[in-house]
Amino acid sequence: MNQVKVKLWTGQYTTIVVSSLVLFAAFYMITAGFPLYVTTISNNPSIAGTMTTALMTASFITRFFASVIIQKINMKLLLVISLIYFMITIAISFLSDSIGFLIFVRALQGIGFCMLTNLLFTLSSSLVPSSRLGEGIVFFAMSTSIGTTLGPMIAIAYLANYSFKSMLLITLVLMLFSFICSLFVKNMKIEEPTEQKTATKEPFYTYMFDRRILVPSILVALNYMAISGTVNFIGALGNEMKIGGSISQFFTAQGITIVAVRIVSGKIFDRFGHKILIIPAAISGSIGLFLLSLSHSLGLVLLSGCLFGIAYGVMQPIIQAWALTLVPLEKKATANSMLLLFMDLGMAIGSIGLGSLASYVGYGMMFGYSATFMVLILLIYLFGSKVKSSEAGTC
Repeated sequence: MNQVKVKLWTGQYTTIVVSSLVLFAAFYMITAGFPLYVTTISNNPSIAGTMTTALMTASFITRFFASVIIQKINMKLLLVISLIYFMITIAISFLSDSIGFLIFVRALQGIGFCMLTNLLFTLSSSLVPSSRLGEGIVFFAMSTSIGTTLGPMIAIAYLANYSFKSMLLITLVLMLFSFICSLFVKNMKIEEPTEQKTATKEPFYTYMFDRRILVPSILVALNYMAISGTVNFIGALGNEMKIGGSISQFFTAQGITIVAVRIVSGKIFDRFGHKILIIPAAISGSIGLFLLSLSHSLGLVLLSGCLFGIAYGVMQPIIQAWALTLVPLEKKATANSMLLLFMDLGMAIGSIGLGSLASYVGYGMMFGYSATFMVLILLIYLFGSKVKSSEAGTC
């Protein structure tokens, strides 16, 4: 019997995707520009790291409360307020060039960006029909990835010729565009199930944590530990290999692969499930990082970029889509918040841990060791899936 295909690209979903792309581009323009600006005015490159630490710390702490707030307040209202708040944090950056003040501003922006990412992830997953969940989440993830890539590229090219504060004006315009888009988002509030309304209210911590999402969250953390190595230390590896800036082509190969993979992976998830994607992606990622550790030529770097790009393109959106199938509708905000919290945690632990490891074994060998994260993803996923299958069989 023929089934009518449920529409994915509704006006609401398209608005969220476009708004997210622009918002992520604006945020990462600021993220890339701030270290360059602060280094210029302070003549101290280490201060740039303090800026990032302030941002990540504020974002990490806010993650614990974001899902609670989202489940208590109308999401459109919260989105509008969060965008206004973020635009104010950009505007007050003009008030002073004091390093202490700018660190404070970055902390404020960490709070705002945490709320915005939680809201957009939850809104996008709520607007996607269940029959096309994988496809919808993957296209949303692609929009954020494009924004994340475009932001630093635009910022670095712009700041080579113009001032940081004039760039801030551009980011304000981009944020204003996202704000206008938010006005067209329909009112949404996560409703509690009827039986829960009449029963005793759940404890506070249940809004922040759900054990059903623990395995996907651990997998996401391990994935971002591996990603942190490529984000932070590819440049240093290029110097170690004596190919310098040419190693940036790793990201070109990775980016092309991510787009190609995400075009088809969502449809594959909706039709065949997550196992057919996560297992080969983990294997591809581990091989890619291992090859990167052995690379002595640009050709191997490009190949490793393609192989790791497969893992990068599959892991986060497919694990997120899988996680959302494990919880009821009213727990989607909790699931998204947990996943984002573990992403931040994985990025932070990976950056510190792999950086310390590289100081002992070198950057090439460090990437070889980081392939272990992908192997752990494979083992934990296989074991976790087996346990969940056994639990389902005993129900």
